[in-house]
Amino acid sequence: MLDELSFPPIYRPCRVLPGTDVENAAAEAARGGADPASLYWLDSAERLECAIVLGPDRPFSETLAAVHVAMVALGDCLGAQVPPQVEVLFGWPDRLIVNGGLAGGVSLTVDPALWGDPSDPVPDWAVLGVKLAMMPAADAPEPGMTRQRTTLLDEGCGDLTTGDLLESFSRHFLLWTNRFLSEGLRPIADNWLPRAAKRGEAVELKLAGKEWRGKLLGLDEKGGLVLGESKTPLVPLTEVLRKPTWSLD
Repeated sequence: MLDELSFPPIYRPCRVLPGTDVENAAAEAARGGADPASLYWLDSAERLECAIVLGPDRPFSETLAAVHVAMVALGDCLGAQVPPQVEVLFGWPDRLIVNGGLAGGVSLTVDPALWGDPSDPVPDWAVLGVKLAMMPAADAPEPGMTRQRTTLLDEGCGDLTTGDLLESFSRHFLLWTNRFLSEGLRPIADNWLPRAAKRGEAVELKLAGKEWRGKLLGLDEKGGLVLGESKTPLVPLTEVLRKPTWSLD
């Protein structure tokens, strides 16, 4: 069991034991009226998992950009603690890539009815989820045997602990959320781009049964991906975030 963790006072932390789906637990609480900033976190040394209840203040299509707020916070959290030779990149829209391998990602849970609502209302609630593989599971294959997957331990970050990273992420997420609320998405987008995987390169995306091609240039004001030199230069988050594009299972 992890030691008791210390979060900024705005959070209402709730420890979740292994075997429980953290994001589902937070979503159930949100549907039941849990306060924004309720923070559910998994008591596990193998995997960092947390879910934060949000109090959306803008339309659904703009609320989805919370995944980029969380990703920038996660990037700052790791950038301050991993060795300099460890490369941390963002795979649009929701994947965290460490030294070229998938190490985790973020997700957003909302009322499913919102995905088909053309009126684009402000959600009653939303839950931001984060997962990060700290070390291989007991039954995991040898390092390098799982294609395009990795853990922080495999990449030489064995000194990092789940508790330290959870505490650090909570602080960085609070900082970036406050900037998002006061300044909009632009400062988040400007900090996302330098860590974007394949920045400035020609990319081909195949997500949610659709395909896009073009040069990766950045994020638009709603967090969609701007692809230059293409007939479809913008990939909106509403097209691709219904389910996470990644899995650690």
